[in-house]
Amino acid sequence: MGHAAEGGGQSLSTAFRRARGGVVAASFHVVEVELLRSLVGQLLELVRDEPADLAAGDGWAAELGLADDAPSRPTDPVLLRLFPDGYREDAEAASDFRRFTERGLRDSKAATAATVLASLATADGAGLPAKSREKIRIELDSAESEAWLRTLTDLRLALGTRLGVTEGDEDDWLALDENDPRRHVHDVYDWLGWVQETLVRTLSSALE
Repeated sequence: MGHAAEGGGQSLSTAFRRARGGVVAASFHVVEVELLRSLVGQLLELVRDEPADLAAGDGWAAELGLADDAPSRPTDPVLLRLFPDGYREDAEAASDFRRFTERGLRDSKAATAATVLASLATADGAGLPAKSREKIRIELDSAESEAWLRTLTDLRLALGTRLGVTEGDEDDWLALDENDPRRHVHDVYDWLGWVQETLVRTLSSALE
């Protein structure tokens, strides 16, 4: 994954690192925290926006996958990436798989995104004004770290799908005009990858 400090010009004040008490910590600029809040908030709305056929009928029946109508296959490519078909070669099996799993997957992704938002809201310095030069310190315990990893993965899947990112296409993005909005979104995609990479590296170092 690329390093946003080298590509798009934005960087964390400090990468995630191991701190006292077994937590991992990083310092963010206020604008970065606002960006994360916006992106995670949009992701939360997306995964909570259940199709009508999932929300209809008896709640207990839908929860157990016994509602009369199975959830439809998403037409939005981002939703299809977040909630892929369980069986690509068998439409009936894929429909049954979606019936039994999609609600649970949506609830799980919503819960992890909500955990990330909560950690941002309670961070040290979270109330700083937008133009402040001070940093916001994020500290995560093991459960919060797992939520961040999962949510960062979902954010990158969503942005990468919208952009049409493919393996080995970095030169194509760098060749875009600096005023092209796609380049700015790709910079965010790249930055999120770096944030995730530093978190993975910090968590992995504790296991060595």
